[in-house]
Amino acid sequence: MIYLELMFHSVKQYEYSPVTIPAALEQITTLHTDIHSIQRWLRRCMASTQKIRDVLYFLRHRCSVHDDQQRCAPLIEDYKQIASSIDAYSHRLESMISIATSLVQTIDCRRSLNETKNISRLTYLALVFIPLTFVSGLFSMHESIAPGGYRFWVYFSVAIPLCAIVCLVTWLPSVFLWTSTSFKRVSMLNTKSFVSVA
Repeated sequence: MIYLELMFHSVKQYEYSPVTIPAALEQITTLHTDIHSIQRWLRRCMASTQKIRDVLYFLRHRCSVHDDQQRCAPLIEDYKQIASSIDAYSHRLESMISIATSLVQTIDCRRSLNETKNISRLTYLALVFIPLTFVSGLFSMHESIAPGGYRFWVYFSVAIPLCAIVCLVTWLPSVFLWTSTSFKRVSMLNTKSFVSVA
C-alpha cells in the first residue's frame, strides 16, 4: 500500500492542469525531465504489474492445491485490487506522456515560427540591399559616378527606383492574395446575408 501511495503522489506531481500549462511552455527542460520521469514510472508500473500477476498466479495455484481457499481468498482480492490500482495509474501516466509530448511540440512550433519571422526579416533586408549592391557594382566602373564625383546623384536616381521595383514585384503577389481572400470573404458574407434575408 505504501507503494501505491508513492505512485499516487508521483502521478499527482506530473499532472498538468490548465493553470500550469503556460508555465510549462516556458520551461522545455522541465518538460523533458518530466517525460523521462514518467517513462521510468511507466516501466516500474509494468514491472510491478508483472510481479503482482506472478504472485496472484502462485496464490491461486497454491490455494487450489492445498484447499486453503477461505484463507487465500481475501489475499487474492487484495492483490487484484493492487494490480487494478497500478493499471489505473499506468493509464494516467500514459496520458500524461502524450500531454507532455504535445506541449514540447507546441514549444517547437513556437520556436520555428519565431525563426521563420527572423528569416523573413533577413529576406526583406536582402531584398533592399541586393539591388543597391548591383547598382554600385555596375557604376563602380566609371570614375565620375563614384562617391564625391560630379555624377554621384545618378547612383541614387537608379538605385532607389530599382529597389522600389524589386520590392513592388516581391510584395505584389502577397497583396493580390490578401485582396482576393478579402474579396472572397466579403462575397461569402454577402451571400450568407442574402440567404438569411430570403
